[in-house]
Amino acid sequence: MSAAPSMLLSEQAGAVRLLTVNRPDKLNAFAPGLLQLLDAALDAAAADEATRAVVITGAGSKAFVAGNDLEALVQLDPVAAYRDMVAGHRVFKRLHEFAKPTIAMVNGYALGGGFELALACDFIIASATARFGFPEIQLDTMPGWGGTQLAVQKMGLTRAKEMVLTGRHYAVEECRDFGFINRIASPENLRAETFAFAASLTAHHPFAVEMAKLAVNRAVELPLHAGLEFEAASYALNFGAPHARAGIRDFLARSDAKARRSARASSTVFK
Repeated sequence: MSAAPSMLLSEQAGAVRLLTVNRPDKLNAFAPGLLQLLDAALDAAAADEATRAVVITGAGSKAFVAGNDLEALVQLDPVAAYRDMVAGHRVFKRLHEFAKPTIAMVNGYALGGGFELALACDFIIASATARFGFPEIQLDTMPGWGGTQLAVQKMGLTRAKEMVLTGRHYAVEECRDFGFINRIASPENLRAETFAFAASLTAHHPFAVEMAKLAVNRAVELPLHAGLEFEAASYALNFGAPHARAGIRDFLARSDAKARRSARASSTVFK
């Protein structure tokens, strides 16, 4: 008897760890246990020095993650529902604060908890066929895994209220100016464009990236004076490591070499 396929697949592609929610027959909707699998996968990615960025997507071509498993959700009493929301908050907050850059590769429907998962990532690369929304209000409930908070951070109060309170599904083109999508790609180029974007992040020293990400996150959480103090401390902490000054010296050396080549070329022209 063959084992049931895992609800979350992990694949290493160079410096990028690809995590795939694997329930395509259910449009990759969250099911009991999936949050724990995602948490464990983040443990593994954090511990692996070769992993410099994490990409999350959904299996198949129809959905990234199309919300929560309603058949399981409707069985919860208020206490269990509260605990489920807190568990979601913990994992998604961890994703938001993860030391390594995280990218949602949205290949289809990103609804409810799936939209919250995408918003918890640092970046969203979306297929031209992607659709986003918080349909919970149409079921007389509301987002509960951080959607009301993340949406305001990522797109502003007015847009967030519109998406949360209407429950509409929005085509990717409608969301182009909402501010939460970094790139839009054709379905056939989505993976290539996502991994090219990831490569632009993994090219830099991981500790410098971690400190910069933390400082940017604090900009929406702290008053300006406190954010500036956090930035200065983060800068100094990174600058104290050998890689920072080595990076500056390498740049200066390249600039000096370029200037010498330019000077030699100029002298040749005027001889």
